[in-house]
Amino acid sequence: MSEDTMNFDMYVHGEWRPGSTGEVVEVMNPAKGELLGTVPDGGQDDLDAAVESAREGLAVWRETHPRVRSQVLYRIAATLQERAEEFARIYSLNSGGSIGTGLWTMYDVAGRRFEYYAGLADKIRGDSFVTPGEFLSYTLREPIGVTGHIVPWNGPLWIGSRTIAPALAAGNAVVVKPSSEAPLTLLKFAEMAHECGLPPGVLNVVTGRGSRLGDLFSRHPGFDGIYFTGSTATGRKILQNAATRNVRTVMELGGKSPNIVFEDADIDKALDGAILAIFANSGQICVAGSRLLVQASIHDEFVERLVEKAAGITIGGPEANALMGPVITAAQRERVLGYIEKGKQEAELVAGGGVPDDPALQKGYFVSPTIFDGVPNTAAIAREEIFGPVLSVTSFADFDEGIALANDSEYGLASAVWTENVKTANLAAQALEAGQVFINHYYTAAFEVSRSPYKSSGHGMSEGPDAIYEFLNQKSVSIKLGEGGGW
Repeated sequence: MSEDTMNFDMYVHGEWRPGSTGEVVEVMNPAKGELLGTVPDGGQDDLDAAVESAREGLAVWRETHPRVRSQVLYRIAATLQERAEEFARIYSLNSGGSIGTGLWTMYDVAGRRFEYYAGLADKIRGDSFVTPGEFLSYTLREPIGVTGHIVPWNGPLWIGSRTIAPALAAGNAVVVKPSSEAPLTLLKFAEMAHECGLPPGVLNVVTGRGSRLGDLFSRHPGFDGIYFTGSTATGRKILQNAATRNVRTVMELGGKSPNIVFEDADIDKALDGAILAIFANSGQICVAGSRLLVQASIHDEFVERLVEKAAGITIGGPEANALMGPVITAAQRERVLGYIEKGKQEAELVAGGGVPDDPALQKGYFVSPTIFDGVPNTAAIAREEIFGPVLSVTSFADFDEGIALANDSEYGLASAVWTENVKTANLAAQALEAGQVFINHYYTAAFEVSRSPYKSSGHGMSEGPDAIYEFLNQKSVSIKLGEGGGW
């Protein structure tokens, strides 16, 4: 790795390793449209080496006393928080997010997750059952083995820590493939984790384009589990590959999350929530509130004030600490702008609709905060995940219509409800087909609570105590004590 240019090798078996293909992927600074560094464009030999390393690391880590595993994870959490500014800088340069978001990610998200699962590492228990004079039966929970993690570009440690931390706590060895657009944070993190006491091979990071390495990753026979966060289309391909070997999978896929504002909501709070839900990180969040459903009786006033608020959104590179930064690549910007052009044919454009005029932003991959009103639920901008700062607004007459519109989607990742009526809030929470429901706020840091996506948004538990069981096999042991019982 070169610190000045941020040219990284892969991190395998506790050391930096050049790629076997001799090819590299250029990593861009999306705020400036300039080259930030390079990483190896890996292939089969690189992946084989990482999986072999993980198998060696597994033999050590799974036999390490849970108390010691816990201590190592606590050390990782504390060190990441101590070095939050360093990691926030790498994150911001590579992903385009603000320094403030980077600091929050390192300290309150990734650091907090490692701290949380460090506390669970020595509390993994089984159950027992005794049939007097006949049998003693009990269960063992054991690490799955070598786990493969495919992590997206919109939050390498933010999202990566969601599976890496519980996998390590459960005693597994890990191979990570970060997105080729934003691999730098995870590479640096792997080095730091090794310095904190992870044995060689327990955490490996391989890099390369998804078109080659990603496909090889999901087909590799050395993985005992595959954990993926990303688009539904890519997730389905990974599931098809994994199904040929009956490998365990956990998928958090696409979203088109409804954000419902009832007429009795606190309007000021709902407006702030609606802005944050779609424009934070330029809409590049899987649970972003990209569909805003507003009750008809307050619709006109709400949209008018929403447009006024959107006009005041700050846009800039990492150093600006703006609400909105760039989207990740030039190609992603073109994709978002393409959806905006579709939207102009389907609904009324009331804010944004292009790129910012600010000359200082012209080299970066920026898109203006964009709002469409009167969006039919059949429109592409209402049904397809855009992953950019584009909001679709639709009105509804009453509770039943609002819930029906919210659920009329193939996705079921998240949702939100704004109301001052506790009955409405709870009925909506029960009726919404989504793995997460925010009430009178958007986004949460409640890592202590588990959730599972609905519908095409994926499957498997994430966060909280239940997530660790996605990284454990359960074995039943039965001991015959006497002559009675049995068949």
